[in-house]
Amino acid sequence: MKEKLVSINIPTYNSKKTIRKTLESLKNQTYKNIEIIVVDSNSTDGTLNIIKEFKEIKVYQYEGTLLGARELGARKSKGKFIALVDSDHILEKRTIERAVKLMNKFDMLFFYERSYKPKKLLEFLYDADRRLTQNYLSDYVEPVGGTVLPRFYKREILLKAFKSIPKKILSLCVAHDHAIIYYEARKLSKRVEMLGDENNPAIWHQEPWSWRNLFKKTYRYGVTTRKLIENKVYPQILKSKNKGRKIKFGSLGLSIKSNILRLVREIPYFYGYLTGKNKQIPGL
Repeated sequence: MKEKLVSINIPTYNSKKTIRKTLESLKNQTYKNIEIIVVDSNSTDGTLNIIKEFKEIKVYQYEGTLLGARELGARKSKGKFIALVDSDHILEKRTIERAVKLMNKFDMLFFYERSYKPKKLLEFLYDADRRLTQNYLSDYVEPVGGTVLPRFYKREILLKAFKSIPKKILSLCVAHDHAIIYYEARKLSKRVEMLGDENNPAIWHQEPWSWRNLFKKTYRYGVTTRKLIENKVYPQILKSKNKGRKIKFGSLGLSIKSNILRLVREIPYFYGYLTGKNKQIPGL
């Protein structure tokens, strides 16, 4: 029986440092009936040259930010299922195969994520935050106030979710894009499951490679959150974000590391929010 087509959507913006490992992990998937769709936002660092080295990748240009890039990728997708992959992800080789098998029972899947080969303090902090939120899934699984968000959808669910999102924010949203998508998808279905676990993750995440990179990225999140609030959309989601993690005494080390990361991220995030009223949104 022929495998069902899976569309892999990847937004890119100056992703030269990470995109090669992402595409190699897709090339090495045990599940072969996939199409890869890249939506680029005017990269200038050689990202597109790397993508050209890989065959049969469809590339579209998008004048906007992350949520709109994902929406364009979904509309261009032909697969029965759509995976929302980031340009700094490395998929375990059986991730798509395992995901397709689960979709007989579910409409959406979370992918368990770990940091890729952490060596620096920042990478260990991210890994701790990911493990904490995913190991205590029930505390972080809701679209409002949650952190763990689906990345694999039945196509019809994802497209209906995008149709419910106000078009005016598609080109503005960088932060909270997955939360907004999930918020609308959850209205359609609650059949969602986790793929993978701490010892067998579905995705390895190439974390920000420097504190400067982290600050730039989180500053951008603050600027775009300001844009969303000015447009008076999804206030329940926006108000619930950027809070500290609950202390889990059974995982005290993870809890401490996670909250250190949250505290560090809040500084550039709120600076971006407070100063971003009239600023142009930088990249994806």
